[in-house]
Amino acid sequence: MNYTFQFGVLAEYGPYLAGGLWHAWWTSLPSIILTTVLGVVLAAMHLTRSTVLRGIAVVFVDLFRTLPVVVLLIWIHYVMPILTGWSTSPTVSSILALSLNGAALACEAFRGGLAAIPPTQAQAAQSLGFSRWQVFRYVTLPQAAFATLPSLTNVHITVIKNVTVTVLIAVPEVMFRAQELTIQFFRPLEFYTGAAILYVALIWGYAVFMRSLEKLQKWQPI
Repeated sequence: MNYTFQFGVLAEYGPYLAGGLWHAWWTSLPSIILTTVLGVVLAAMHLTRSTVLRGIAVVFVDLFRTLPVVVLLIWIHYVMPILTGWSTSPTVSSILALSLNGAALACEAFRGGLAAIPPTQAQAAQSLGFSRWQVFRYVTLPQAAFATLPSLTNVHITVIKNVTVTVLIAVPEVMFRAQELTIQFFRPLEFYTGAAILYVALIWGYAVFMRSLEKLQKWQPI
């Protein structure tokens, strides 16, 4: 194979490629927030006394954890409008697909963290007059949140990496722009290498930020 690398093209078109990080981040950030919130809600539903709520949580997690993100993305963006008449932009469809998949993964992370909190703490709080909701909000959840940060970071990173599949519905993130430039200039190795470097930088920066949050914990669960 006679292929001459010309990474100089990245000097000229790198800024356009890097501009896709804006779209990648603003697709990732809402997805990460929704993933976290839905994950907490689903984990709480798992621990409730209601059989119905537990059943809903189990079905949700089993469905969206096993359904490939690509299939979910295509179904939301192309199939759902046919069935419901409700269409969304590529970015909104991507956020929905990434959030549903991420929430199923985050639920398991939070469920493990909540289960690790000794039940004696909840019993002590209830003896002081705390309701079940207050115990969850002020005693159990804060401790579980720090306990699950490493696992939750992995879930968030998975969400960010899954943004690359949104190229299928033309979200103009980094991979979409790399594909555009590759078709135009026939330099796939250079542009896809540049895209990989940009995603590594984005994910590395996010991982450093999450590790800094872990250091904020000034106490250990009893």
